[in-house]
Amino acid sequence: MSASRDKKIRKEQIASGMDKKSIAEAEAKKQRRRSSITYSVVAIVIVVLFAFVFIYNSSWPSRHTTAVTIDGTDYTVAQVNYYYSSSYISFYNNYYYYVILGYFFDTSTSLADQEYSDGYTWQDYFMDSAIDTMTEVQLLCNAAEEAGYVMDEDYQAEYEEALESIQTTWESNGYSNLEQYINLVYGKGVTYELVEQELYRTYYASSYAQSLYDGFEYTTDELDEYYTENADSYDVIDYAYYYLSTSSSDDEEEEDEDAIDPEAVAEAIDGTDLETFETYMSENYEVEVTSLSYAGSSLSSTYSEWLLDADRVAGDATVIETDSASYIIMFLGRNDNSYYMTNFRHILIEAEDTDEDGEYSDEEIAAAEEEAQALYDEWLAGDATEDSFAELANEYSADTGSNTVGGLYEDVYQNEMVDVINDWLFEDGREAGDTTVVTYSGSSYTGAHIVYYVGASDLTYAQYQADSAMRSADYSAWLEEAESTVTVTEKHIGMCGKNY
Repeated sequence: MSASRDKKIRKEQIASGMDKKSIAEAEAKKQRRRSSITYSVVAIVIVVLFAFVFIYNSSWPSRHTTAVTIDGTDYTVAQVNYYYSSSYISFYNNYYYYVILGYFFDTSTSLADQEYSDGYTWQDYFMDSAIDTMTEVQLLCNAAEEAGYVMDEDYQAEYEEALESIQTTWESNGYSNLEQYINLVYGKGVTYELVEQELYRTYYASSYAQSLYDGFEYTTDELDEYYTENADSYDVIDYAYYYLSTSSSDDEEEEDEDAIDPEAVAEAIDGTDLETFETYMSENYEVEVTSLSYAGSSLSSTYSEWLLDADRVAGDATVIETDSASYIIMFLGRNDNSYYMTNFRHILIEAEDTDEDGEYSDEEIAAAEEEAQALYDEWLAGDATEDSFAELANEYSADTGSNTVGGLYEDVYQNEMVDVINDWLFEDGREAGDTTVVTYSGSSYTGAHIVYYVGASDLTYAQYQADSAMRSADYSAWLEEAESTVTVTEKHIGMCGKNY
């Protein structure tokens, strides 16, 4: 095949409608003009102009001008700038690769000049996001204070860590002082004291929101009923397909694909299995089949209806056509997530990477395995309890995600962990207290795991998903009702927002 895998993926994305959104209309640029008068007043004009420029360029207006009023509480331009910049930074971090590729907007051009949708700019988008966040934070803070709520210790610790990070980041990023860093990152008028204040309110609001979310209770019958009613969204569908472009192209691969008769292929493989599908396409056309597993809600709309048909059985095959492509598709199975999730602890001993190419030698992997085995033997020779295992995990594990909680992971679902751990955890007959040592080698890390099976969770994965969905819906309903009484009045919003 001459076409690259990336090109193949791009073609499939286009065929599935996965294209970027367009973005709105530029704000009119404001111009100031100054008229010249007689020489006798020029001196006065210069003095007044200098004073105006000094005040305009200073942070004074941003800190004292009300930009928006939310339910009677005034927020300054500086406060709005903080939330606006936070919204932008969050978006940038979440969609980093798309942003740097210009998928959403051009970072070298003012956001006020780039459309999000008709008549709506990216600057409008981030401003609205900022005001929505401010509204929610104020609403939650008010409700929390009225309830006498005290911030959860974990949220308090995260807040303090965030402050420490801000206090140390400026120097490593080459800024001359903290205030300069704060001002340039968050916008005119924003000070460290303001960041400290609004960051605290945000964590306080988040902590209270979590307490509300956790406070909803459901019976297992209610969870089962919800899942059954929404099974098409949550059941995992296993399927395989071959994507065949039908658009005109000079591409050599697409010319080769002209030889493929989708209907004939589907007829030949219908009622068989994945291995037959793969072998048939490889031997007859020298192409590879793609096999996937997705929850129903994540399936492409191109073929989701066919795959989710209640009468579908393993081995069913068909051809689904679009304007630009054909999919030779086979249904492999459906998982209703009725298995119980699991809890386990582990200790990760990573192999040392000394190769310039980032490759791990057999010696390095063997060294990690030997260290893990020695630690495992030490544990076995001692109390060999879950508590003693947790102590070793906190002391020796390289996994920062769990080495402060005794290596514990709870409510783990199938295929959430790397394959060697997943396969062992969900092996039939697994019992609480079982242990093993396994080795994993992948792109992100290579090392040996000492694994301790704590036991099955109280919920099936289906119930867990239903529980999460019901909590989210109930919290959203609470928030929507609370926000329906909030009044937001924009005053000098035009003064806010960095263009980036």
